[in-house]
Amino acid sequence: MTANLAGLGVMSRAEKLSLLAALLEASEPEIESPPDAAPVVAPRRSPENPLAGLRFELLGPLVIRHGGVDVAPSAPKLRLILSTLLFHANQPVGASLLVRELWSGGAPRTAHATLQTYMFKLRKLFRDVLGMSVEDVTRDVLLTCSGGYTLRVDPRQLDIVEFDDLVTAGTAAMHAGDYAKAGDDLRRSLALWRGNVLHQGQWGPQLRAQAARLEERRFYAHTTRIDADLCLGRHRETISELASLVVEHPLHESAHAMLMIALHRSGRSSAALEVYMRFRQRMMGELGIEPSERIQALHVALLSTDPALTDRSMTSDMLLDALVRRRPAGRRSSSAAVTG
Repeated sequence: MTANLAGLGVMSRAEKLSLLAALLEASEPEIESPPDAAPVVAPRRSPENPLAGLRFELLGPLVIRHGGVDVAPSAPKLRLILSTLLFHANQPVGASLLVRELWSGGAPRTAHATLQTYMFKLRKLFRDVLGMSVEDVTRDVLLTCSGGYTLRVDPRQLDIVEFDDLVTAGTAAMHAGDYAKAGDDLRRSLALWRGNVLHQGQWGPQLRAQAARLEERRFYAHTTRIDADLCLGRHRETISELASLVVEHPLHESAHAMLMIALHRSGRSSAALEVYMRFRQRMMGELGIEPSERIQALHVALLSTDPALTDRSMTSDMLLDALVRRRPAGRRSSSAAVTG
């Protein structure tokens, strides 16, 4: 296209802009794909869930899976922000809270401006992975809300939600006496873990609290799954696991109780009594107190080879409670006298 430059002086501003747009359009080269090249297909997104296809994993070092590839950022600060937002998915997270997580008590004067820069980088990450514009990401994925930010995520894409749901289902199955289902649900929940909850960088108070909660729930799922196996008659298979647990948690009564039960049901009552002796010595030496009434009742039951010890219809907690109820009030301290 050619333009009569002499006539520019009599054109209006709107006419000049229209002419400029036409010239730019005409000068833009056409890019042809090679004959054998595959057609370029725009990324497909669910209009209801722009993050469809992503999997967010927090049960271990942060991982964001997209098509089998980890696309999580490597920068520690960005990972910390993402972890905090994911632990509070679909909830507003205040900028002040994020600043505390990032810098604890030593935030620089430019902290809030720096936080905005980090948010822009995260939006660019989602833009590159999902093929969205930064504006779409800001509107549909990582939103700016009053005083903070919200990350919109389908809960089914979070491994922490799947873990909690499986533990809840396994617990309900235990209470219902369906030990096979309980063991299966709890085993699946534990398989989601890829290691300890870690983060590349300094943790803030919110993330430390979340990590502590998850680790405690993981331990509960582990011990409850072992309890389900005991109810299914797998006492021999659980001994090595329980022996490891009591070393890692030397003052945990439930783990010691289950190990004593497993050993007794495997024909190793003397080993079960030795476990009690070592546990009582440690309690007295480190805390200056006797074991609880429940584990003392288990000790007495082992000494008398109580038939209730082989009743697999009861969980370990149910068994210990039953043994306590059957003991005469005057004999509640007899096990201490026997071992003292």
